[in-house]
Amino acid sequence: MFDEYSIEQRATQIFDARTKEYFLEVLSCYESGNYRSSVVMLWAVAVCDLLFKLQNLDDLYGDAKAKDILTEIGKLQQENERSPIWETKLVVAVAEQTQLLDIADRENLLHLQRQRHLAAHPVVNANFQLHRPNRETARAMIRNTLDGLLTKAPILSKQIVDDLVENLEQTSSILIDDKQLKAYLESKYFARFNPEVEKLVFRALWRFAFRLTNERCEKNRDINYRALKLLFSRNPHGFRSLVETDKDYFSEIAPTGSPVVYLIGFLSKEPYLYRLLANHAKTAIQHAAEHSVWGRCMAWFTAESLQEHGMRLGEWILGQESPQIDTNMWKALEELSESPEWDKVVVRLANKYYVASGSYDTADRRFSEAIRPRLGRYEIGDCVDLIEGIESNSQTWARSRASDDHGFLRDLALKLDPTFDAGQYSTFIRYLD
Repeated sequence: MFDEYSIEQRATQIFDARTKEYFLEVLSCYESGNYRSSVVMLWAVAVCDLLFKLQNLDDLYGDAKAKDILTEIGKLQQENERSPIWETKLVVAVAEQTQLLDIADRENLLHLQRQRHLAAHPVVNANFQLHRPNRETARAMIRNTLDGLLTKAPILSKQIVDDLVENLEQTSSILIDDKQLKAYLESKYFARFNPEVEKLVFRALWRFAFRLTNERCEKNRDINYRALKLLFSRNPHGFRSLVETDKDYFSEIAPTGSPVVYLIGFLSKEPYLYRLLANHAKTAIQHAAEHSVWGRCMAWFTAESLQEHGMRLGEWILGQESPQIDTNMWKALEELSESPEWDKVVVRLANKYYVASGSYDTADRRFSEAIRPRLGRYEIGDCVDLIEGIESNSQTWARSRASDDHGFLRDLALKLDPTFDAGQYSTFIRYLD
């Protein structure tokens, strides 16, 4: 079977720039058929990379275990400069005391070390020939070292969650928009994550954003939620699979309150995840959708379709609850979909919202917040729909600001359709001129 694995392509993903430069010599030897030399150099590169990673953990995160290993290795080197025993100690210590190497990675490196000794030392066989690894053996060791060590970021998953959330807490007042937050997280964390660390951090942020209700979590819920969204955007397919695989964990959400409200916001962009959750989680979400304005507007995934959700919202707006939908909520509603059909639904919802005004002041505010920002997208049918609604509610047409607001609406209708006859709507035009 053809092996599609590319050493050259994988080498571009080596984390440390110094290691990447050293690895070029390994690659040069291998491509030239000098497999003995490639194995000798590969072991040297692996040892250097382990030291680089430990130093990085110490410098960047103050990791005590990394510092202790470096100190111990330094002492061994000083005690016997010619002995390679410290190299073996380094691999074993890193595997046992950190998460940089698992058992398989450790054994692959120790195997590489043995092959390096055979290749580097004047060990000859009965025919007085030096040991020479073949191409397949050299390739396998190069691949194992790349995947098991060189391309891994120097990060400890058990510590990174605490470090990340503490940094988010400290910088939340500075990283005020998602562009800034993304640049910060990419530079300091995300670029260093391997798939396993990504999963662990995603699980932790999900818990902080959608499950826990203590004072600290309430204070930092928004910044943790934003970080969760940015992390999810890096690998949507992988995280969807993670939720599907472990739906019990992801279904354990807070029963009420802000965690569920934030979750509704997240699911409004990722409706597929809602179908993966257990029934008790869906019940909590549906309850929040019925008892908060945000939940009612955003939880479109509880309906059969976005169009059905629009119909439900229209009935709700015209009902007895008289909801207050602010400017940010209208913007969020518009962002549920980029389709022209949904844009039309939002325009008609804005019309309903305005004509359901229960007072002059409410009508003033609703025209300003819901109608005026969208008039540039109105077609003549939307204008007629709004005017007909105005006819039925004196709180809209009899208010003092109606002459300006509705005068603008009439002029827009005439611009869109010069044959439009505003005179047929006597109540609408009563105070216009």
